[in-house]
Amino acid sequence: MACLQRQFQQQVRQQQGFTLLEVLIALVISALIAVMAFESLNAADNGATRTNEVLAEINRLDRAWQIIAADLRHVLPPANADKNTVFQAESLKSSGADADQILLLFKRRGWVNFSNLPRSDLQMVSYRVEEGKLWRDFLPERNIDLSDIDLEDDAAHQLLLDDVEDVQLRFLHQGAIGSKGKSALEDQEFSEDWLQKWPDNTQQGASALDLPLAVEITIELKGVGSSVRLFAMPEQQQ
Repeated sequence: MACLQRQFQQQVRQQQGFTLLEVLIALVISALIAVMAFESLNAADNGATRTNEVLAEINRLDRAWQIIAADLRHVLPPANADKNTVFQAESLKSSGADADQILLLFKRRGWVNFSNLPRSDLQMVSYRVEEGKLWRDFLPERNIDLSDIDLEDDAAHQLLLDDVEDVQLRFLHQGAIGSKGKSALEDQEFSEDWLQKWPDNTQQGASALDLPLAVEITIELKGVGSSVRLFAMPEQQQ
């Protein structure tokens, strides 16, 4: 009888369930699994958000390149008869966040007249970086001296890009073709010999009355990196 009673008590203890320690261990394991699952989901969500942000910046950069290409394709060559027809350009001299500088200044033709208004198809255009933002300023032809034009106050302003860290420009000039021949175009580091600003009166074929043969532009954006485009300039009448 005593033996049967002990067996019965052992069976009862075995059927009483988990001990407190076992329950605590199970809770800790469940908590760890939940934390790891949350961190994985959070990392995936952050990754997706960052990917969307980068894609949005790339789309804006691509749109900016299209606008720049359209402007440079319609640049009006400088001429002695019109002091307002200029082409001036220079790379960014400081970090984008600290900058307040005009990069490009020129006159272009081909401004579409959708409303058939009695106006010229010419525009004065500038590109500038101010506190990390790339702006395009444009003003209709007004037949007044360039020194009397204030693009910041008088022009319309179009924000192209944010978080601009650097913009570098290089210019191929006729003198480089004359002295280096095809190597000015075909070497691996071909643009190293190009000019850093325009005009550069120390170089033949790079005066204020000339256009460069080509322009290389490098734009560096925070979180995106550098993007480079090469543009052929309109042929200049000799």
